[in-house]
Amino acid sequence: MMINHLSRRQFFNRNMSWLSFNDRVLGEAADRSVPLLERLRFAAIVSSNLNEFFMVRVAEAARLARKDPSRRSPDGLSAAQAIVQIREEVLRQKSRQASVLEDIFNELRRAGITVHSRFDGAQAPFDAEIWRKLKNLNPAVKKSSDPLPELKGDRIHVFVRFPGEYAVITINERELRLLRLASPDGTAVFALAERWLCSKVHELFKDREVIEVFPFKIIREHDLRYSPDDEDPVEDYIEHQSLNKQRSRVVRLEVDAPYYSEGAMFLASALRLDSASLYRFDMPLDLKSMFAVCSLPGFERLKYPAILPAVPGPFRNAGRIMRTIKKHDIMLHHPYDSFDIVVNFLKEAAADPAVTEIYHVAYRAGPRSPVMEALKEAASKGKKVVVYVEVKARFDEENNLRWMKELRAAGARVIPPFKGTKVHSKVTQVIRKEGLENIAYTHLGTGNYHYGTARQYTDIGILTCDREIGAEVYGYFNSLAAGRPLPRFKKLLVAPVNLSSSVMRLIREEISFHRQSGGGLIMAKMNSLVDPDVIKALYAASSAGVKVRLLVRGICCLKPGIKGLSENIKVLSIVDRFLEHSRIFYFRAGGAGKLFLSSADWMPRNFYSRYEIAFPVSDPLLKRYVKEEILEGGLADNVKARQLQADGTYDRVKQAAGGKPLRSQFRFASLARSSYKGTLLEKRLL
Repeated sequence: MMINHLSRRQFFNRNMSWLSFNDRVLGEAADRSVPLLERLRFAAIVSSNLNEFFMVRVAEAARLARKDPSRRSPDGLSAAQAIVQIREEVLRQKSRQASVLEDIFNELRRAGITVHSRFDGAQAPFDAEIWRKLKNLNPAVKKSSDPLPELKGDRIHVFVRFPGEYAVITINERELRLLRLASPDGTAVFALAERWLCSKVHELFKDREVIEVFPFKIIREHDLRYSPDDEDPVEDYIEHQSLNKQRSRVVRLEVDAPYYSEGAMFLASALRLDSASLYRFDMPLDLKSMFAVCSLPGFERLKYPAILPAVPGPFRNAGRIMRTIKKHDIMLHHPYDSFDIVVNFLKEAAADPAVTEIYHVAYRAGPRSPVMEALKEAASKGKKVVVYVEVKARFDEENNLRWMKELRAAGARVIPPFKGTKVHSKVTQVIRKEGLENIAYTHLGTGNYHYGTARQYTDIGILTCDREIGAEVYGYFNSLAAGRPLPRFKKLLVAPVNLSSSVMRLIREEISFHRQSGGGLIMAKMNSLVDPDVIKALYAASSAGVKVRLLVRGICCLKPGIKGLSENIKVLSIVDRFLEHSRIFYFRAGGAGKLFLSSADWMPRNFYSRYEIAFPVSDPLLKRYVKEEILEGGLADNVKARQLQADGTYDRVKQAAGGKPLRSQFRFASLARSSYKGTLLEKRLL
């Protein structure tokens, strides 16, 4: 691909934009107005995010750099140049994270929670207790010329160097990495095992001269993608690759040390890494263990107040869900509205003798899933249950393999996984025999059917008996089950059939409406905006005078506010208590107002290499609520919103003089608690 100067002016680099998002997450950890354990949670999320970023994006950049060094992304950077920029930004970000974490640990200590990350004589009273917990350590000493032992990427290790020899101590049990120690009531004391081991290494190797010791961690690439050219069945291939993932290529070595040392260089060389893949920080490795501290009972004062997801009136009595859907469409805004309603919809279907068929797509279900259990229950009762489980869902391969086997064992039909293309749509359909008719009850959403993330991510779902949508969803499932090309759709926008072309058409139509009568407006909310063609179409809309208002949580390759290109485009990102995950697309359309909810971001992969669904919100009341309350409410956020600038920085949105603070997530929670009193939904949910 030829990249010219104009192209570089038009796009931000995708990877750098993602790192900017992670920096905004780190900003929440640094914010002293955020409750203390929530700050720790955000600091841990930063580490978890970075690990996945290296497993996927940096690993892919490294592959591209090896395979096609001259290839450039739309912003003009080659993969090798991107890796250099990534390293510089990660070093800066981790340095900031170390400072933030130190501040959090100090504040936690004052609040009664101590995390020992540095050890000296003051911790001597804990030594015997820690030795008992770590009693099964059996480090083997090797010659410096010996190869490294097999290292797991999801474990913490300690490297010890002696003259002509070395040893690697692996903390094999995850729960032993962060040790909870005895402490007085009302307090909690923890110790980081790897740092404690470094302080006691001379007692482990009394007969040897220890030259240096430090903790380290490796990141392996997570590339279980199935190629259409592979001969093995997809399911067998993914299962085999999952079992062997600890042998995949190492893409990052991170050492916890005050300086780069000979031992760190030895490890990098033994792992066949160049210096660009070696990262050193004087801070604890991999903060995911800190999630255990964040969930400590008894310290609620250090957390956000609990939010109990609301159950609207019509759903408080068992057996009424389908009866309510039959009257009118129902919208659920998670996590403010309870995901139990979706679970109970399936449980009701499983128990109802009139229900004959159930269809479902599972992308991420989690290790425990009431949705999957309801599907198994329905199948065991002899109902026709057809499920597509996306075994290629990254980081959920093993969970999904297990669900496929359990569903089959229960009598469900599991559609064989497709080669290459992922099924990412969020859709469930129940067919109920009512008199002489088969009535389709359909749930379409923006998020996964995952009970855990439904309490942590903001998503929207619609429950409907709309006949046209029901018929199109039924045709969608039949095509998936038969492995044949998807049919044409009139109401649904489906990738890879018509989603991309429809989005482009809707943007062009908005430009045309604006030129005819003015008032052009596009509002959209999504996780990521990457697709170059859509970005160029939005630039054309801006140049024509159409107002473009975007809520993009994470990656945004579009550059707003550039005169002559994007001066009519405004981009906000909200990072708050919950992960913003819903996708909403609104076009004024000359006053008609077209609004879609979707499983898809505006990215090439969502348009061309995944099965995705964007579905219209046809109910006038729900359409107006989503536009006015959710979209416009998010765009009006002046507490947690940050606005993207033309240079790639994000500035916090400031309250207007005399204005009131508006924190959109808190407002949505308040509306749900009050049964949407005073809003368009109030009468609908009585």
